[in-house]
Formats: sequence, structure tokens, C-alpha cells
Amino acid sequence: MSRRKKGIIQRFSSWYFSREALPFWAISVIDMMLIFMSILLMYSLVYGPAKLVSNGSLVLYTLMIDMVFYGISMRIFHTYADVSKILGFRDLIRTALATLLGSVLCMTLRWAIDLLPFTTQIPYRVFVLTFFGSTAALWLWRIVAKNFADVVRGNIREEVELLPRQEIEINMERIGNLLRDRIVVVTGAAGSIGGEMARQIATYNPAKLILIDQAETPMHDLMLEFGKTWPYLDALFIVSTITNKERMASIFSTYKPDYVFHAAAYKHVPMMEDIPGVSIQNNVVGTRILADLAVKNQVKKFVMISTDKAVNPTNVMGCSKRLCEIYVQSLNAYLVRKNSGVRSTQFVTTRFGNVLGSNGSVIPLFKKQIEAGGPVTVTHPDIIRYFMLIPEACALVLEAGTMGNGGEVFVFDMGKPVKIADLAKKMIQNSGRRDVKIKYTGLRDGEKLYEEVLIKGEEEMPTVHPKIRVAKVKKYEYEDVCKQFDELEALAKTSDDADVVRKMKMIVPEFKSNNSKYEVIDRELEGLRSK
Repeated sequence: MSRRKKGIIQRFSSWYFSREALPFWAISVIDMMLIFMSILLMYSLVYGPAKLVSNGSLVLYTLMIDMVFYGISMRIFHTYADVSKILGFRDLIRTALATLLGSVLCMTLRWAIDLLPFTTQIPYRVFVLTFFGSTAALWLWRIVAKNFADVVRGNIREEVELLPRQEIEINMERIGNLLRDRIVVVTGAAGSIGGEMARQIATYNPAKLILIDQAETPMHDLMLEFGKTWPYLDALFIVSTITNKERMASIFSTYKPDYVFHAAAYKHVPMMEDIPGVSIQNNVVGTRILADLAVKNQVKKFVMISTDKAVNPTNVMGCSKRLCEIYVQSLNAYLVRKNSGVRSTQFVTTRFGNVLGSNGSVIPLFKKQIEAGGPVTVTHPDIIRYFMLIPEACALVLEAGTMGNGGEVFVFDMGKPVKIADLAKKMIQNSGRRDVKIKYTGLRDGEKLYEEVLIKGEEEMPTVHPKIRVAKVKKYEYEDVCKQFDELEALAKTSDDADVVRKMKMIVPEFKSNNSKYEVIDRELEGLRSK
């Protein structure tokens, strides 16, 4: 046996006969049982139950052969995908096509047997009726299973109870129609947002899903998860920083992605205050590299994930994300002018607040502190934040890929802001602990009491989704932006923090440091402007 054949057999046995494959086997078994019962029912309708009983053994022998063809059809159309996930019209069509192909193969066998001096037990019309009956049965049980899974997930999702609003609904089917059979890139795929986006995209069977992140161990964990949940998906896991221009260029030129969802970024506010040059290198330079490569390789749409901290930023991290917004918006406008209004790559941006349960967020931290007996640390008794669930945040990003035409900044109606102290109190109450106290530690470097979704002077416009709006933002000239960014990148390489932050404030005048050592630069620039 050749080495290649041994490898195929090994891969087949290592997953198909493992515990992780059980859900897929269970779905396949239920599907086959429903088809089997449909054939028996249709045979009874054609000949009557009495003939089915009298010819039972011959009918069963024939059915054993026919079920092989239905099994092959189910495998071809991947109908065994997890039915508890998002179920769309295309998934139901795929199931119908599988039963149709199975019936056609059975009728083909029946025709071939008729050419020989044998008789057959099942006529053509039984297979025709089976197509309709089995399709209806498979559709019904999938819809029931999906609704049941939704109820279970709704009962166990603790985070929903922490939000003072209902979970926001997104048209995931419209997103699926856009991403199916496409080549999709997700950067920051090992993070909370990037990972969830990758999972949601995977449910739509893209032609290829390319996942990029520089964190090796989380990427390895994600690769194992995909191998168990979506073993049939063509997914590529790349451990690399987005600032590696040559590596990114090779990926884009080799695979020619249709869509890019850019979630990679350094996000921790106090840490970025200490290393502004690194924040610029990763967040700003990395975004610029990816955006330029998207244009060069004719990517259809580039969706950049921003943050409400980019609005009237008070810290280096928030300003770095505002700089990313400025670059992709000015590039989009430049492309429209250059191509006489005909868009090539479309760049859209999504702004939203904190997500519950993300890596480094307050929810996991509070849980650990409560389990340890406290205290639960809150920076300030009056600090408030907007929150949303990770799945709905990712759905917003994906929906931006369907409704954006290029140049938009989408902002999300996140409802009422949550007081962090109240969040901590509720989590302590839900835990049943009575001995856990809250300790106020003071605002961290660059932190402000509240976040905003619009820069001063910006306006909002409605979209087709009641919870998604478009911000009318200040426009920048691409040529000027490139010049300013070149200077900023050069400064970031010198590791002179003050010079880097000073240049950031010159590009983004609304960047006013708060509770930070860089407040002195604000006073310096105000003095220069007043002269």
C-alpha cells in the first residue's frame, strides 16, 4: 500500500471513529433512518401494507442496496453538519439535493436491473415519492433540532442576563449568501472576536477560510477545534504577525481572498500607553499593509474592526484605532476618485464597545476574583461601558460585509451603558457569595469614565437594520494621510514615546490624553496653537 493511501486511511480512521465525530454519525444515522422509513411508507402507499409484509425480505434486501446510494449522496452534500448551528435556506436546499441524487441513483440502478433478466421489488414511482417524503422529514427534524438548540443556548447563556436589553438579531442568512464558496481571510483569528467570526463564517462553507494570528498556542487550539467541528472545511491556519509585509503579500497573492475581516490589534489600554511605538507598528502599520495588499490583489471587501475607544480618544490604543479608520476611509475615497466612481476594493469600518467574556475583559476577571473570595476590583464607582455579546458583535462585523458599499463607519446601537460597579454586584449576587467585597482601585492610565460612539461633530444615518447606523465622519485626503503616516511610522521605530504620541495628536486633534503622562503634550500643543 502506498504512503498516500495509508495517510488517507489514517486520517479517515482518526476522525471518523473518534468521539468527536459522534454528532456527525448521529445526524447521519437519523437521516438514513428517516429515509429508510420514507421508502417503506411510500411502498405501502403504492402497493398496500399487505404486500409489504408478504414481500418483506425481498424489499429489505433491495433497500440495503438502495440505502448505500442515499448514504453516498449525504456524504457528497455534507448533510451531516451540526444542525444545532445556524440553519439557512441553502442548508435545506443541500439536504433536498442529497435526497434527489439518492433517488436518481436508485432509479438508475432500477433501470439497469430492468435490462437484465431479473425482477425488482421497488418501482420508479416509490423513489419519486421518497424524494418528497424524505426531504420533508429531514427538513422537519432539522428545524426542530435547531429551535431546541436555540432554547437550550438561551437558557444557559449567563452573559445575556447581565445586559440591560435583549440580544440583537442579525440576518445571518444574508451574510451566508455572501460568504458561501468564497475565499475569506480573518486576522486576529485567535482572539475573542476573530475566533467567533471564524466560527460563524465556517458554518457557511466558504471555499477557503484563511485564519491569521501571531499567538501560536491559541491558534493551535483553534486548529484542533476546527478539526473536530468542521473537518470537511478547507481551513488554513497561519501563525504570523500582520506586520510581516512579505509574508502577508505571499498569502494574498497566493490565495486571492474575496473578503478580509481585520480583527488583529493590540487592545489593552494601559499597556499601549507604555509602548506607543509598538501600538503604531502593530495596529496602524499592520492595517496599512493589509489594506494596500487588499487593493493590489483585488479583494472585494475589507471590513475593519474598530472600537468606541477610537471616538474622542483619551489613550494611545484608541487613537491608533482612529488612525486605522482614517487610513481605510481615505484609501476608499481615493480609489473611487481614481476609478472615476467605479469601486474596486470596498473598505468599511465597524465601531462597537466592549464584548462580554472576551479575553482580558472584566467578566472573566470578575469570575476569577469571586471564585477566589474577592475582592472584585473596579477602577472607579462611576465608570460605565457599553457592552454586547461576542456572537452579536461578530454578526455586526459580518453584516457590515453585506450592507457596506465602501467608506462607511458603522456604529452599533448598544442600548444603555452598563455601570461596571453594578455589573460586579450582579455577578457577586448571582454567584451566591455573600463574603465578596468590591475594591475601587482608581482609573488606569489613559482610561476615561465613559465611552462614546460618535466624534464631536459627527452625525448618524440609519441603515436597513434598526440597530446599525452609519456615522458621517471627517474626510481626509489620502495623499496627505500617506505622508503623515510615513512620518509616524519612522518615529515609531525610534522608540521615542513622546515624539510618537505628539505626532498622533497632530494627526488626530481630538486625541486628548486622560490620566496619562502624555497630558503634558496636550498643554504643549495648545500653547503652540494659541500663538
